Amino acid sequence: MRLFFLFAFLSLLMPPVEAFEPLYERAPIHYHETQPDTVVTRLLENAEPGGPLATGDDREILNNLLELLEVPVESQVLVFSKTSAQNSRISPRTPRAIYFSDDVYLGWVQGGEIEVASMDPKLGMVFHLIKLTSREPNQPPEMVRERSCLNCHAGSSNQNLPGLMVRSVFAERTGQPLFQAGTFHTRQDSPIEERWGGWYVTGSVEEETHMGNCLALGDRRSVEISLDPLADGPLEKLDSLFDVEPYLQGGESDIVALMMLEHQVGMHNVLVEANLTTQTTLHRHREMQKAFGEPIDAPLSDTSERIFSHLTDRVLKQMLYVDEIELPGGVEGGSAFQEAFARNRIKSSEGRSLRDFRLYGRLMKYRCSHLIYSESFEQLPDEIRDRILDRLHGILTDPVAWPDYAHLSESEREHILAIVRETVPRLTDCWNSGG
Repeated sequence: MRLFFLFAFLSLLMPPVEAFEPLYERAPIHYHETQPDTVVTRLLENAEPGGPLATGDDREILNNLLELLEVPVESQVLVFSKTSAQNSRISPRTPRAIYFSDDVYLGWVQGGEIEVASMDPKLGMVFHLIKLTSREPNQPPEMVRERSCLNCHAGSSNQNLPGLMVRSVFAERTGQPLFQAGTFHTRQDSPIEERWGGWYVTGSVEEETHMGNCLALGDRRSVEISLDPLADGPLEKLDSLFDVEPYLQGGESDIVALMMLEHQVGMHNVLVEANLTTQTTLHRHREMQKAFGEPIDAPLSDTSERIFSHLTDRVLKQMLYVDEIELPGGVEGGSAFQEAFARNRIKSSEGRSLRDFRLYGRLMKYRCSHLIYSESFEQLPDEIRDRILDRLHGILTDPVAWPDYAHLSESEREHILAIVRETVPRLTDCWNSGG
C-alpha cells in the first residue's frame, strides 16, 4: 500500500509525456493528427478532372488557382534567396513568386510546386504543397501536407507555433544566404535598411536605402560582407535583371505589397498564437474543473485571465501598428497592387476604409489592421475575440487609460472607431453604446 501511494505521489510530480510535445500537438489541437479544413483544402478536394486545376501548363494552373481563391495576381513579390523548401530551383535568375490575400499565401517556383499556407479555424496556419511536377494528364494536382514545413515555420521567431516568416538575408550570386553575416526577421518595426535582402523590389522609400536588388559579396568564412547593387537606383520593372516572362505579374515586386505582406505576416502570427493558446487554456481549465469535480463553466482562474490579457495586448499592438517604423520620406510603389488591394474596400458612411493607404509617415491612413475582417480574426474563439474587441473600444474611447497606444491621434481614433462600428460584424456590447 505504501508503494502505491508513493507511485501516485510521484505521478503527480511528473509531467505527462504530452507535456514535452509542442503546444500545437497537444490536446485539444493535435495539429498533425487533425485533417485541416481550409478554403484551399476544400477547393482541391472538389477539383474535378478536366477542370481549371487539371488542364494547361503550370503557369495556367497557378493563375486559375489564384482566381479561384481570389488571391490578386497584383500582390506578386519575388524572392531570390534560397530560403524555401524548393531551394534547388531558386536563384537570382529564377526567383520564387509569392502571392497573398487576407487569408491565403501561395509561393511558386519555375518548374516546381506551389506552396500554400491557409487558415484552419482550429489548427491555425496550415501548410501544403500542390504537386505540379507529378500530376497526371487531365487530373488536378495532388496536395500533400509535410511535417518538415514546421522545421522553419514553427520556430522561436513564431513563438514555436505554426506561422509565417519574412526574412532578409545576405544572398550571394547563387541565392544562397551567407548565414554567418546574420539574418533579419522583417516586421513592421524593422528599419528599412535591414529589409529585403534576397528580394527584388520595385518602387522606392524616399531618403532610405535597403538590402533589396543586391547580391552579397564576401568569403563564407568571414562575417565581413558587402552588398553589390544589381541596378543603379530604384527600379520600376525588373526586366533588365532576369527573364520576367514566366511570372504572372511580369517584372513587378512592389514595395507596397512587400510592406503589406510584412504587416499581414505579423498579424496572422499573433492571431494564430491567440487562437491556439486560447484553445489550450480553455481545455486546461475544463480538465482541471473535471478533476476537482467542479462545474466546467466556472469562472476562469486569475492565471487564465492574465494569459488572455497578454494575448489581447499582443494582437492589438500588431493590429494598431504600435512601433511601426516611421516613413518620413514616403513610399512610392506601382498602382497595380494598391488598386487590387482596394477592390475589397469596406467603407464607412463617410467613405473611409481600413484599406486606405497613406504611404508617407506611415503605411496606412487609419492604423487598424484590415485583417479585423479576415477569417483568421472571425474564427478566433469568442473568449479571446470578445476581449480584443472590448479593449479595442477602450483604447479608442479612453486613450488616457491605454498609454501604449498614444501614437493614435484623437482624430485618427475617432475615424477608426466609426469605421469599425459601421463595418465589422459581431461587435461586443460596448460598441453599441454612444462612446
